[in-house]
Amino acid sequence: MAHHNREWLCVGRTCWKARAPLRWGVTVPLKLARAAFPQRVVQQRWVRYQRDLADTPPPPPNVRLTRVSDAVIGALRIRPDRAETELKSGLRFWDAGLRRAYVWIAEDGPLCIQWLLTSDDNPRLRRLNEWAGLYPPVPAGWGQVENLFVFAASQLGSVATGFAYALFEEARLAGLDGLITHIREGNRAARQWAECTGWRRYGTITRYQVGWPPLLVKSVYLHRNGGS
Repeated sequence: MAHHNREWLCVGRTCWKARAPLRWGVTVPLKLARAAFPQRVVQQRWVRYQRDLADTPPPPPNVRLTRVSDAVIGALRIRPDRAETELKSGLRFWDAGLRRAYVWIAEDGPLCIQWLLTSDDNPRLRRLNEWAGLYPPVPAGWGQVENLFVFAASQLGSVATGFAYALFEEARLAGLDGLITHIREGNRAARQWAECTGWRRYGTITRYQVGWPPLLVKSVYLHRNGGS
């Protein structure tokens, strides 16, 4: 099940459909510059995944998700693990006005949290500054899940899987037909887990950071279909 308008070229807070002339006109010079000045053009890659919600299994009966609130965010901001990458990024999402997030809270504390973005969030995604280009417009009828964080790393497999199935159900109840996400290419454990829970690879994201860190750095994101 493929969603439309999936290829994008994003610079700063602006995204364009990545038609061939525009794509080649931007990426060919970037690749040449990277070959000539590897310290001035840094490249990162993510794998794009999609999940059809028509055939997802029912959530485990013991998993109960709660919509994240200001009180939950306040508690997360004082946790010892608040500087962990995914949790810190999720808190930035909240600060940007992205309010649809779900948390699984057990008797002894939170187990897992993740954001669910929809097309209603597209204007707010443009507020993410240098990371805005990682999030092109979410198509109508689809959702994007981001910043999955499991609070106890030792419970990653069982907690994340149960949480994912419960979040699939929440997305269906919200009227969504499918979900998209992305995982860093080098994170093989996360990619393997995603594929075991029904996510299917459909493309890549390449980020070029151009400039002289920490000053004058510009990020260019290319969102492609297939394996290119």
